[in-house]
Amino acid sequence: MKPFRLAWPPFVAPAEPELLKRQETVLLVLNLTVLAGIAVAYLVFGAVGMAGPPRRTFFAVLMGWFLVQALALGWLAGRGGPIRGAPLLSWVSLSIWLNLAFAFALALSGGMEDTHTAVLLVIPVIAAAFRYTGPGVVLVVAAAVAVTYLQLWVYYSHQPTVAPTEYFEATNAAMVYVVVAIVVASLVRQMRGGAEKLRASLAELEATRDRLVEEEKLAAVGRLAGAIAHEVRNPVTMIVSALGLAADEGTDEAKRAEWHAIAGEEARRLEALTQDFLAYARQKEPDRQSTRLGEEVGYVASLARAKEASTGVRLRVDGPEDAPLSADSFQLHAALLNLLVNAFDATPPGGEVVLGARPAPGGGATFRVENTGPAIPEEAVPRLFEPFFTTRPRGTGLGLAIARTIARSHGGDLTLAANEEGRVRFELTVGPGPGA
Repeated sequence: MKPFRLAWPPFVAPAEPELLKRQETVLLVLNLTVLAGIAVAYLVFGAVGMAGPPRRTFFAVLMGWFLVQALALGWLAGRGGPIRGAPLLSWVSLSIWLNLAFAFALALSGGMEDTHTAVLLVIPVIAAAFRYTGPGVVLVVAAAVAVTYLQLWVYYSHQPTVAPTEYFEATNAAMVYVVVAIVVASLVRQMRGGAEKLRASLAELEATRDRLVEEEKLAAVGRLAGAIAHEVRNPVTMIVSALGLAADEGTDEAKRAEWHAIAGEEARRLEALTQDFLAYARQKEPDRQSTRLGEEVGYVASLARAKEASTGVRLRVDGPEDAPLSADSFQLHAALLNLLVNAFDATPPGGEVVLGARPAPGGGATFRVENTGPAIPEEAVPRLFEPFFTTRPRGTGLGLAIARTIARSHGGDLTLAANEEGRVRFELTVGPGPGA
């Protein structure tokens, strides 16, 4: 958001609309507090004869300005966001000068030579120090000083004698205005300088962050391309070699059949790699539907029974509770099957794989796939969920990456919850559905 300049006077300092709104709110509250204090002081000391009987005109002017300030404060507080355009510009431009005019009118209506309302002139001086550049501050201070002396001149123009001490007191008040303006303007200048430096640093940090993000994207694309090329090259090389050897006229039929079988196996491996990569790259947003936790676990367990028979590894379903669940069943089955296939492959014959689930507090669920195989090497743990990273000779390295993507698209995650000899457990969490 770029700072703007007020229309008048031309030496107004740049400021954000929201900052102007906060400043005006603080000054209005300060003004209301001072007005209430003056009213109470006149009522109290007038009652004991120290300030003379308060005039009706004085209180009419005082309460009238109090009402104007209260309405302005209510208007500012009632606006939800930053106020832009003519309303705020007009008020900010006039408020300082209206405060000066009111202080002069209140001093005249008090009917006393003492400048008891001098504190009201400090408020527009503070406001000018915040909002104006040097010439503007000087102009407002000069106006405050002029109002202070003019009030005395008007009062003594109707009196037979003049008290020089009153002009001496007015001079002291004028010096207070100058000191306040210098101090506040200096502090504001330092704050503006600090804010400019902060904005410049923030812009530089954002530019640096954007460059780093772009570089990281390019690096990730490079790593992914390298991994794909590496994974594709091996089966392609084997296919080319096997077909070349099979086409050699000196190769007997048995060897030719063997090389053809190898070429077919590597082609199927290449097809599986391509399918896995497409599944990883084209992962779509889940189409969540209402289902039951027990149904999902039971269906996945039934699909995994074939692995149980072919590997000699026992599958145990750990009593899933029949709780409601919001999930994309197709994606959830794919993620759990990836975990189960890895668990079966990592478990020696005679071992056990456990598929369990439980509802999560507040909605969603936590699924776990645990096996009794050897622990995952510590050096491999940080890279488990990287695409194309695998510790299996024939793996594509995309199963865990796909499963984690599915979990996160469901508002959950996939983590390695336990990793020790004889007990490796992955936990897949699913967050509550929309409106849960």
